[in-house]
Amino acid sequence: MLFRSTNKNAFIYSVLIACILYSNVIIKAHANDVRIISPRSNIDPVYDYFLELTRLVLSKNTHLYSKVNLVVIGGEEVTQSRSLTLLNHGYADLIWSGYTAKRDADYLPIRIPLFRGLLGYRVLLIRQEDKEKFLQIKTPDQLKKLIACQGDHWPDSDILEANGYLVLRVRNFKPMFRMLSKKRCDYFPRSIYEGYSEQREAIKHFPNIILMDELILHYNYPFYYYVNKNNVALAERVEKGLMTALADGSLIKLMKTHNVSKHLFPLIQWKDKRYFELTNEALGNKSSLKNDSFWIDLQTQ
Repeated sequence: MLFRSTNKNAFIYSVLIACILYSNVIIKAHANDVRIISPRSNIDPVYDYFLELTRLVLSKNTHLYSKVNLVVIGGEEVTQSRSLTLLNHGYADLIWSGYTAKRDADYLPIRIPLFRGLLGYRVLLIRQEDKEKFLQIKTPDQLKKLIACQGDHWPDSDILEANGYLVLRVRNFKPMFRMLSKKRCDYFPRSIYEGYSEQREAIKHFPNIILMDELILHYNYPFYYYVNKNNVALAERVEKGLMTALADGSLIKLMKTHNVSKHLFPLIQWKDKRYFELTNEALGNKSSLKNDSFWIDLQTQ
C-alpha cells in the first residue's frame, strides 16, 4: 500500500494532500486577496480576535494601500507546522505564530508582538478535583513534578522543557483537553487571553476542566505575524498598520472590548498573583524586546 510505512512517507503524503486541498484556492487567488488559515479547532475562540485584529491592521493607512479581501482557507486541525508549510509554499499569505529562531530565518516576521506580549503569561487549565493540590504549590520545583500538555511543535514546549518542566507533547490542539480530563497530563498552560474562553468551550465536553489563575507561568514570548520572504509589500503594510493601531489606540481598544480579552482589564487585577518566571534564551538580544510600547508588564501595573 502506497505511503504505508514510515514517518517520512506519512509526511510526504500529508503535504501532497495539502497541495490537492489548496490547489483550487491558489488558482482562484487574486492580487488583492490576503489568505489566512482557518481555526485549528472548534475549541479556538481566540481565532476571532486575531481575525478582527488582522482586519483592523489591513484597514489602516488606506491612503497608502488599496482595499484587500481577507480570505480564510483550510479546515479544522491545521497544525502550526502545517500552517508554516502552507505559508512557505504560497498557499497562505499571512499567519500568526510564536517566535522561534528558525521561523525568523525561514519567513519574514513583523517584529511587533501581537497582544502586547501577553501570550507569555500562562494560567493553568486543570481538573476540578486537583484544585487544592495546585493551590498548595508554592515553588517551581513542586510544579515541575507534574506533567504539562503542550503542542508537539509549539515553542512553549521547548521553553518549558528548557526550564526543567515535564511536557507531554501532543500533535493536535483539540485532543489536549480530552487528555487533561482523562489524566494523561496534569495541567494545560494557556495564555491569560486564551484560557478563559477555551475553558468555557471545553467544559461543554469535559465538565471537570477548570481554570486556575492564582498561579501564573511567565516568560518573554513574542507572537508575530509572519509572511513569505518574497512578500515584502505585505510585510510593510502589516507593520505600518500595527504601528498605526498602537499609536491611535485602536489596538488597545480592541483588546478592551473583544469578548476574548476584555476580562483582562483593569490590568491591576494581575499585580498580586503568584508568578513563576521562566527564561526564553532563544530570543537572544532582540531590539523589539526593549521597546516598552510593544509590551504589557502585568506585574508592574
